[in-house]
Amino acid sequence: MAFPFNQRLERFLERFAVPGLIRYVALFNALVFVLHLLAPGYTSVLALDPTLVLQGQVWRLVTWIFIPETLSPFWIFFSLLFLLYLGDGLESAVGPAKLTLFYTCGVIFCTTVSFLFALSGDGGAVLTRANTFLNLSLLLAFATAYPDFKVLVFFVLPVRIIWLALFSAALMILSSLGQPPVVAATLGAAFFNYFLFFGGELRERFRGSGRLGKVSAITKKITSQQLPSPESLHRCEKCGRTEITHPDLEFRVTSSGAEYCREHLNK
Repeated sequence: MAFPFNQRLERFLERFAVPGLIRYVALFNALVFVLHLLAPGYTSVLALDPTLVLQGQVWRLVTWIFIPETLSPFWIFFSLLFLLYLGDGLESAVGPAKLTLFYTCGVIFCTTVSFLFALSGDGGAVLTRANTFLNLSLLLAFATAYPDFKVLVFFVLPVRIIWLALFSAALMILSSLGQPPVVAATLGAAFFNYFLFFGGELRERFRGSGRLGKVSAITKKITSQQLPSPESLHRCEKCGRTEITHPDLEFRVTSSGAEYCREHLNK
């Protein structure tokens, strides 16, 4: 399953696109981190709490995405830098319109699932993890667009981004085991959003990774190459037509040495 993101829809959504969207998200994450240092516990004002939402604090439906994944002064810099890199790279690959829709749908899906489960009294454990799941979907999308891109794990070990994404996804799945059902449900919402937008491309990559896909790719590459056209002996100075493009034409050379087709000879 993949989202039918055709050119007509893309042109329609361009008016709602937010270029550099993830940069703004990272900027607000940094701002929230600074506010947390100045007033510890400030993130509780932004967390998704359905009870308080129903009391009128509707900003919590969105502001949870601005809570950083880590509040460690050491790791926050690298976390936000990596988020910026993911956002810029993904926007270059799919465009601002698709990235805006992808991220917005991810926020809606995770918020809805967390909200519904929390109303049943089982949502507290996910309030600080939904942002992590949302960023995981960005990592998976980036890895789909750039599977051969390499990152330095611990600043030393080069690892392909696709393996890092798969490892992160597996780690998230394992960490959700034994947690309240809302954790797995919110993680599932993030996965669903990823497959909704990038499932088709992922399926094509799997098809192209086989032997048949490689042969098909080579064939397309060969057939897409234009064969060099043979040089012509006659070319009309007026219209540029040759005996190769128009075999029925007759050409004449004037006293000045210029060559014309019969149609333009008298002109």
